[in-house]
Amino acid sequence: MDWGRAKTVLIFAFFALNIVLGYQLWLEWRERIDSTVDWTSLPAEARQLMQEKNIRIEAKIPTDTPSLRDITYKQQVPSGTGGEARIAIEPPRETRIVFNNKELQQALGDVIPELARYEFDYYGSGLEDQYAFNRIVEGLPLFDAKLILYFSEQKIQGYRQDLIETLPSEGGPDQKVLPATQALTSLIVKKYLPAGAAVKDVQLGYHGQGIFNSDTQVAAPSWRVLLEDGGAFYVNAASGEVSTDKESSLEPLAEP
Repeated sequence: MDWGRAKTVLIFAFFALNIVLGYQLWLEWRERIDSTVDWTSLPAEARQLMQEKNIRIEAKIPTDTPSLRDITYKQQVPSGTGGEARIAIEPPRETRIVFNNKELQQALGDVIPELARYEFDYYGSGLEDQYAFNRIVEGLPLFDAKLILYFSEQKIQGYRQDLIETLPSEGGPDQKVLPATQALTSLIVKKYLPAGAAVKDVQLGYHGQGIFNSDTQVAAPSWRVLLEDGGAFYVNAASGEVSTDKESSLEPLAEP
């Protein structure tokens, strides 16, 4: 065997492999960059109002506009019968596991039902003693169905969980959602955002729009806009209607 020639072939093979891997990394990086924009992509009117009212957008603005429809779901445990109760975790687990999905599943997968169907909501975990997770439906978070992990002394001490069952949707065909830039522009131009507001996260998911009975609900594709002070706005990604966690709909802020 010609070892010199074999070594040369191996060197070229590794060189080619590095080029391929480098190209794949570049494509992934470019895809991540292209999937978001910043506040400078908003219309001039919105940028002017931001400057006048000292409104800051510190979040990346998603550019994806998939075609979606409303979802229907039912609570597996009716409200008031234990589904809202805090359940203790014995023994308590280290809080660091919430940042590593594999460790989380290993530590709590046999303790918390359907844990794999929930996704950590980093920006939505605003309280000092809680980590928030959202139930994932059709690949997107359902902001109304949560798993809350309670912690103290760097240990997860208990949890509260919204367990749901998704039902066949009776809605119409999928519709392309409004762009996130349009949702933000509406909040700014129609004066929903207060002066000095800072937007820290913009995310597409589902948010409840009505209750058919005590257990069954419908949720529409919505853009969730989280503020630095903990406030949250939901912009219906089809109609543009604005709501919060506490109200089904809102009126724009009155001029001072």
